[in-house]
Amino acid sequence: MDLTEDVKYVKGVGPNRVTLLNKIGIFTIKDLITYYPRGYEDRSKPKNICECTNGEIALIEAVAMSILVDSRISKGRTMQRLLVMDETGQAVITWFNQPYLKSKFQTRKKI
Repeated sequence: MDLTEDVKYVKGVGPNRVTLLNKIGIFTIKDLITYYPRGYEDRSKPKNICECTNGEIALIEAVAMSILVDSRISKGRTMQRLLVMDETGQAVITWFNQPYLKSKFQTRKKI
């Protein structure tokens, strides 16, 4: 297979996928293998809470301490918060419009 060939010749790439790839500028096999994601989240090394900064996306291992009250924000959207703690500190984890996640956490359990 030549790197200058159209992506439609890649096994498993149908007409719908070709259209999507073309929209983001991928036309050839070379374009496909040199297309890099715009971001990367390293989930291989958990951080302690004290090492995290406000607003940072990070992987932590902590104990769920309490589920805080759901809040309604504008236009029917909801915000859920969870208080977590590890040996270095505590943090409030916030997520939006996913109230079902609240039932996934049990207090005093490691997450």
